[in-house]
Formats: sequence, C-alpha cells, structure tokens
Amino acid sequence: MHVLYNKQNMDDLAAEAVGLGRQVAERAKALHLGDTAKDVAFVSRCFARLKDRQPFDEADEGGFDAVMDILECSIASECLGSEERYQETGYDDFGPCGETRETPVYSDRGNELIELQYLFQDFLNSRDGVLDHVAAHRCLFDILGS
Repeated sequence: MHVLYNKQNMDDLAAEAVGLGRQVAERAKALHLGDTAKDVAFVSRCFARLKDRQPFDEADEGGFDAVMDILECSIASECLGSEERYQETGYDDFGPCGETRETPVYSDRGNELIELQYLFQDFLNSRDGVLDHVAAHRCLFDILGS
C-alpha cells in the first residue's frame, strides 16, 4: 500500500518536472538566453528535449550545468550597479532587526533572467527528485529480487 502512495507521489513529481522544464525552455527562448548567437543556439539545443516534454535524459546533465553558467553570466552582464537597501536580518524583543546592505540593481531583462534562474533551479530540483525516486525503486526491486 505504501508503494502505491509513493507511485502517485512520483507521478506528481514527474508531471511537475515536465511542466517546469517546458516553462524553462519557453522562457529561455523568449529571452534569447545567452550573450552571443553561439550561446543562444547552445541553450536552444540543450532545452530541445524540455520543450518536447522529455526532461529525464541523463545525457542532458552537462548541458544543464553549462546553461546555468551562461545564465549566471547573462545576469551579471545586466547588473546596473548597486544601492544600499534595508534588509531584515532577524527579530528581537522589540520587533524586526536589520541592516543596510549593498544590493545589486539589475535591468528589467536582468530581473527576468533572475526569475528564469529560479524557475530553472526549481526544475532541476524537481527533476532530481524524480530521478531519486526512480533510483530508490530500482533499489527496492533489487532487494525484492534477491
């Protein structure tokens, strides 16, 4: 009975990963992710399977790492400078505590790229969760087969 519950949970995780992957591919294409035509083409190739709802190919691992590097470089190139902003750091008996910190300021495109970075990380986490479940099920089948 417990295995059936996990199977449904795994189905939900897989559906989430497929949907997030498709969203990442669409958003990356809309933003023309990459600072050069070569990078844009590379990202497009890396995300082709995501667009086709095929996010679990292990051959994509290295490509995803490279795309994350391209994304980080693109975000850095959109930094307009920094400004001091108040940030809460905790609470004490009198309420919220905080300090002013230098905070980067990004262009509108930079902010969109940051949103894409969060979405991409959510996708990677979801994908890893599915692959972990698959590995766990393989281990269980190995134990039961022994």
